[in-house]
Amino acid sequence: MRRPAVRFAALASLSTCDTLEFHISTDILAFYPLTLVPDGSDVVVGRRDIESYASFPADGAELLRRLRAGSSVVEAGRWYRERYGAAVDMADFVETLRDLKFVRSPGDPETAPVRRPRWQRLGRVVFSWPAWLLYLGVCGYALVLMVEFPYLRPSYESFFFTPSLLVMELGLLLGQLPGILLHEAMHALAARRRGVASQMRIANRFYVLVFETQLNGLWSLPRRHRYLPLLAGMLADLVWCASLVILARLTNPSGLSYAFPGAFFQALAASTLLRLCWQFYFYLRTDVYEVFVTALRCVDLHQTTKEYLTNRLHRLRRRPPPHDEDRWHPRDRQVARWYVYMFGLGYLLSLAMLAWFLIPAMARVLSGIATRLLTGAEFSARFVDGCLAFALNLVPLLIVAVLVLRRRRARRPG
Repeated sequence: MRRPAVRFAALASLSTCDTLEFHISTDILAFYPLTLVPDGSDVVVGRRDIESYASFPADGAELLRRLRAGSSVVEAGRWYRERYGAAVDMADFVETLRDLKFVRSPGDPETAPVRRPRWQRLGRVVFSWPAWLLYLGVCGYALVLMVEFPYLRPSYESFFFTPSLLVMELGLLLGQLPGILLHEAMHALAARRRGVASQMRIANRFYVLVFETQLNGLWSLPRRHRYLPLLAGMLADLVWCASLVILARLTNPSGLSYAFPGAFFQALAASTLLRLCWQFYFYLRTDVYEVFVTALRCVDLHQTTKEYLTNRLHRLRRRPPPHDEDRWHPRDRQVARWYVYMFGLGYLLSLAMLAWFLIPAMARVLSGIATRLLTGAEFSARFVDGCLAFALNLVPLLIVAVLVLRRRRARRPG
């Protein structure tokens, strides 16, 4: 999930600007239906029909309310000056509102109808108290099984459920899809339970191919109602992993290495655990990051922290900082001073997962591929297995490369 872009810089200095002269129309503006949700010291304003949201300072939101109540632009500017003792550039303010598509042009329909999202009733069932008891029971039973039977505990060896490297990689690639879709579906259902629509897309995080559920409509909800949709995917991963452990025990009670389907369920449980740990890589925009941003009342903490770290490194090298710190939201600036250390914690966790899971697993895969390619007879089953497994490893990287190139082309002017 991505946090929607928030325009704050153009609005942050409303209450501190110097006296300005402005020449604008005295017309009364027409607005589309907007939501105004208090969010700490700010107010999140948005249009749910097109999912356009922005964070306004409290005085900016009051000025917007004045305009929506029927005051002309000049009257609203005069009211603001009398109320806050400072003038505001109303031309810039109105232009910002138009950029956000909050202002309705004469002759345009008031708004497109906002359809009630589908599966809203299912969302209520999935997050009802009987469902929570079921989730707790499944996770608790799986934990008991892992304590009692060590072979059920996820490790890199769990990935090798078959002697064929090609079958192993195809099995893990395709077998993870139901868990990934469940993760994203739980995000969507938790949001639709509150009447918020959602969209799913394919993207990448560095070199990792990922699915994303966009929940921009969460900005129209009070803060306390945003946490469950943000955490629902991790809940799905926990329940999915626990269910796979239980199935592995039922179908492979002896813990044999290549016993199908029990060994396959163990491999999927290990891959699900890796996805769950990935959510704690704080240097990425993961679900846990979104929870942090929501709880800490930030706007764009990720980008601010990256720029804060870059500026600090430049100052240590006695170079001018490349990023303008005046553009940062005050709350982001405050939190970034210590959140930068969470970046480091995320990198440490990444290294731990590399050492524990990924490097041993990849070493074994590459060793198996090399053995098949170098010692196998030409066109033998083992040789073909090694060639296809090697090619399959390149597919996700090629997809990521295509996505990156498409984004770069889209950003080019013209």
